[in-house]
Amino acid sequence: MATNIHVAHCVFNTTLAGNILVDGATSVTVADSRIRGVHATGIGEFIIEGVSVDPFGGKVGNIMRFSNTTATDVTDIYLTDVGIRMVGQLAVTLPTTASKLTVFYG
Repeated sequence: MATNIHVAHCVFNTTLAGNILVDGATSVTVADSRIRGVHATGIGEFIIEGVSVDPFGGKVGNIMRFSNTTATDVTDIYLTDVGIRMVGQLAVTLPTTASKLTVFYG
């Protein structure tokens, strides 16, 4: 399966929830894509979710959730070619403001 892989990073807002992922090269908000890999540092729970809404008002899209438990934890998640399909704009919840999250998608 041929695809172009892109890199996105998390852009912080004033809270730790509801942050968006932005493409590292084009600064475009990531939406409707497949996550192929994740790199994260920081202590606590990370959540990546698609935030699309169906015609009936229900939230659709997948959710990825994982935790780092110590200051030396680094998460590297590699997914198959199929990846995890995310619908709508991707929202990210980070455990602390010092947390870093990079997503490989396409």
